[in-house]
Parts: sequence; C-alpha cells; structure tokens
Amino acid sequence: MNIAEKLASEIRRVTELKAQYEALDGTHGVNVKPAIHMMDAALKYAIKSAGLPDAVTQIAALRDLEGFTS
Repeated sequence: MNIAEKLASEIRRVTELKAQYEALDGTHGVNVKPAIHMMDAALKYAIKSAGLPDAVTQIAALRDLEGFTS
C-alpha cells in the first residue's frame, strides 16, 4: 500500500470514528466535542495534503490520523 492509499484509508477510518463520537456526544454526560474538533482539523489537513505533491506533508497528516483510536 502506498502513501496515497494509506492516507485515503485513514481518512475513511477517522471519518467513521468521528461519526461514532458525534453519536456519543451529550449522552450520559459524555463530552467529546474536543475530540470531534481535533478529528475535524486533522481530516481537513489530511484532505488538503492528499492533493499536494509533498510526501512529507502527507506522512505528517497520516501520523495525525493514526493517533485517533476508539
């Protein structure tokens, strides 16, 4: 798998994770808004970096996304 494929895969994974967090927000006193905002910022950066001819930027974006776990 190359960097572009891995980045696309992580964008999909974190997008799904963000949706799960959004479903939890406010239930049983859970506040996940900070995590949602962090995911949103990382996703925007990853999407932007995917269109750049800069592997270093793409790898940085990939590492950001890999940091999000469920």
